[in-house]
Amino acid sequence: MRLAALLAVPLLLGAAEAQEQVFLFDALRAHTYRAAWDKLMKDVQPTPDWLMQFNKNFDGLASQLVPITIDGKPYELAYVCKPTDCGSRKFETLFEAGGARAYGALGGRDDAPAFYGDPAPALQAALAKAFKG
Repeated sequence: MRLAALLAVPLLLGAAEAQEQVFLFDALRAHTYRAAWDKLMKDVQPTPDWLMQFNKNFDGLASQLVPITIDGKPYELAYVCKPTDCGSRKFETLFEAGGARAYGALGGRDDAPAFYGDPAPALQAALAKAFKG
């Protein structure tokens, strides 16, 4: 029994490391994330050219999904940004755990973001904070 527990530890660590390596473009290949993303993208009007291009082929500057907790509920935060102006033009995305629903914010480090997907105030605060970080 003890040996089995010791052997399980490297497997769990490997799974955690693999989970840390999931980028937004990887997650969007999964059905639940893609469905939530597609629904969110319908709200983003007008859609900037760089975001439309990313939406077509998922090729662009995107971050890893980072797990966060808001009001006791798990979420995953990621962004995609304009390739030539990542600091000033970014789309932050907040997924409910497992990708069931997505919320977004479009903006930059120096301007107030526009929110999409009708995020609650606590989610808006988390998305706005992500622009500053």
